[in-house]
Amino acid sequence: MTPNNVKIILAVLLFLLPILLPAQVRIGLGGGGYFGLKDQGINAGLQVQKDYSEFSSLRLQIALTDKPSNLPQQNLNPDFDYLSGHVSYLILPLEYQYFIPFKKLRAGAFGGPYFAYGLKAAVLKKLDDFNFEKMNLDFRDQGIRRFDIGVHFGGGLELALPRFKRMFVRVNYALGLVDIDLGDASTYQEGVGILMGLMVPINGGKEAGADKEER
Repeated sequence: MTPNNVKIILAVLLFLLPILLPAQVRIGLGGGGYFGLKDQGINAGLQVQKDYSEFSSLRLQIALTDKPSNLPQQNLNPDFDYLSGHVSYLILPLEYQYFIPFKKLRAGAFGGPYFAYGLKAAVLKKLDDFNFEKMNLDFRDQGIRRFDIGVHFGGGLELALPRFKRMFVRVNYALGLVDIDLGDASTYQEGVGILMGLMVPINGGKEAGADKEER
């Protein structure tokens, strides 16, 4: 990642933090899977969610997603068989979510842009019927763009727990808007992600005050 790219990411985060970090804010951790191209990867990360009301929220995530892809094996030696090509990305989704509350449960739909930076690409090389070798590959040598931009759409549930904690589960469809193949073929990232985890409130604001009153 170049110094200019780092500065851009830091500037975006500094711009968003004043929006996300006043009252009624929760931070959380989640993990799950990513499914695409007849294979699967992992999905995990940190999130900051600001609730504007019981009906809406804005969420910023910093996630690591391992996406199955056929790109890492396209330019390798055709005399070998290759399986399970994957590209790992650091992803920054910014999502707006609208909820329908049901007592302690909230159901919602969400959407928004994501920005992704490729960390590594790998593929399994078949040695024989029972043995494989994992090969880490260079993005430029394999004709893969490191940067990807796209959109997330999905739905999820949030269950209220004691002391304003929330358990969540979300399913999202990710559609890349950048052709990440530097070669002749056009390839756009596409797949379904599942994420579940727990959020806790940041101390301060109306909800934290209400928590103190309950105790």
